[in-house]
Amino acid sequence: MSFNVAKALQHRVILLTGSEPALVRHGLDDLISQAGLQKDDYDLEEFSGDSSYPNDWLASVGTYPFLADRRVAVIRNAQKVKPEDVSLSSLQALPETALLIFVMLPDSGDESRSGGKKAGLEKVVTTSGGLVAKFEADPKQISEMLRAEFGKRGKKVMPRTMDLFVEMTGGSYSYALEELEKVVLYSDEDTVSDHTVRTVVVASRDWNVWKMIDALTSGNIQESLRQLQIIMGNKSKVEDIAFQQLFPLVSRQLRLLYQGRICVENNCRPDNLPEKVKALFPAKPNLGGERPFVQGAIMRAAQNLTLEQVIEAMDELSRADSALKGLGTSFSGIDTIERLVFNLSVTLAAKRA
Repeated sequence: MSFNVAKALQHRVILLTGSEPALVRHGLDDLISQAGLQKDDYDLEEFSGDSSYPNDWLASVGTYPFLADRRVAVIRNAQKVKPEDVSLSSLQALPETALLIFVMLPDSGDESRSGGKKAGLEKVVTTSGGLVAKFEADPKQISEMLRAEFGKRGKKVMPRTMDLFVEMTGGSYSYALEELEKVVLYSDEDTVSDHTVRTVVVASRDWNVWKMIDALTSGNIQESLRQLQIIMGNKSKVEDIAFQQLFPLVSRQLRLLYQGRICVENNCRPDNLPEKVKALFPAKPNLGGERPFVQGAIMRAAQNLTLEQVIEAMDELSRADSALKGLGTSFSGIDTIERLVFNLSVTLAAKRA
């Protein structure tokens, strides 16, 4: 996104949010720098949304600056702030020298509750006359943005290798930046290789789920079980990771595969859908709105499946979900999940016309 720092500094209250932590942090650094401050300055104070109170921030930011033009208070973990505790009138009464910055990063906790707080805090900020700046990376620009970062470090990346890197990091620019440093460190040549990316990058859980399903569709049960072990990790309670992560991700991929097969049968691409096909797709997940690398992977797999196979796979997932909840036969949690993988491998095997 394009963030106009000068325009943002015309406000006294600013909320920085978005799905890309790296861009949010960069925006925060720009704000503090343009306000004439740097880390540990007297007129800059930081708080955490889960261990401080609104009165603390307001008292700090309302103090007249001593060595700068603005008095800045940064509230990190703003997703933990209760919007109802923030006084709208107090925000509106802040002096012109005040700059209150809320920093809200993606929360790995209860998304429903954090989502409600996010919307509530956004409303408080905008109603007080403040600015809400959302930092998102354009999926179509992520590869070029990362290529530029590799270039700054003296490395070249071929298109195929970049596609692999973006896929393994789940299309997240922020996560890719974290992994990029390791790739650069372990790359002996000027051009980054596929081997280095596969060896060094810690793949996102989405990638592992997709590799598991991809292995299932190709009949490679051994590889799919290996990916399952990676997904499950060392969690002591199998049911927790199954319900919170594995099942939702598998369900999402199967729904995208269903949409991909519809595209195949209608001879169209997900990035250029005719209205009659677009009307068949749900709002979420919507293949037409997915990142290019996701669309490509889904379409490749959908070529070898039928709608009936995908529907059967969804039914298998539903039965496994019921079994883990005590509504079906289940010897143990891990046994149920491993049987699910085996059943999916049979269901998603070679195309049945």
